[in-house]
Amino acid sequence: MCIFLKLQKSFVAQPALSRQIQQLEDEWGVLLFERDKRNVKLTPAGEFLKEEVKKLLNQVENIKKRTRQIQHGEEGEIRIGHPGSAVYSVIPELLVALNEKYPKIKVALGEILEVDLVKSIQNASIDVGFIRESPFDNNLSSKVLFRENFALVIPDNHWLNEENFENMGQLKNESFILPPKHAGETYYNVLLGICQREDFLPEIMFESNFGATILRLVEHNLGVSILPVSYKYGSNLKVRFLELKNIPEKTELSMVWRKDDNNPVLKSFLKVANMLTFGMD
Repeated sequence: MCIFLKLQKSFVAQPALSRQIQQLEDEWGVLLFERDKRNVKLTPAGEFLKEEVKKLLNQVENIKKRTRQIQHGEEGEIRIGHPGSAVYSVIPELLVALNEKYPKIKVALGEILEVDLVKSIQNASIDVGFIRESPFDNNLSSKVLFRENFALVIPDNHWLNEENFENMGQLKNESFILPPKHAGETYYNVLLGICQREDFLPEIMFESNFGATILRLVEHNLGVSILPVSYKYGSNLKVRFLELKNIPEKTELSMVWRKDDNNPVLKSFLKVANMLTFGMD
């Protein structure tokens, strides 16, 4: 390999180079050059070796390039955990921006319950998470990326509509479909508070922490629900969203990651996320 590189660059004195070629031919038991008093040319074996050396040099250069990319966070994998609503808000825009700046970064997405999501970050099963409740853990960093209104979700044939809806008190006799308390106590209490302001507690008939499940249950007239309004952008079901614009409660989506994570790919991901400005109702 070195011999042919030196031949191309001609940085070695001819006698020394000739000796190295002769040593290689003797060691391998092949004839690489045909020589006479006036000309020197490659034999078929020499031509083959030259082409293979070129391939190897290209491979080495590619390895060097990829090694630098990995070190600088330009190539690798980022593992993301998220609630279902995040795919209707921040995730698509973020992944588009990431792919434009770092096209060699692979992304592994997984929809995870919030209680499990925090554990997954803590035990390094995922690298970054999107979460409605920022965890109280000094070993984690977080940043609010997105803030939006809640929406009342009702079946398409429900008697309420944009014209006659006034407040949540009109739903006091309805059955509700809400996330379970154990899946996120703070978020759960916010939803209850929306109803309590109108002097009633919701009658919870079904519990689910997956938005897609809740939407299907609402569609089948099994109850009404309260969800982040962004869910309406990914729904083609027979449900209606009545946005709750005039209440103080909002829902936030935060990005969470480990403070001690030195993964260069994570740093690149955070850099892209910090460059974007998401909707903040």
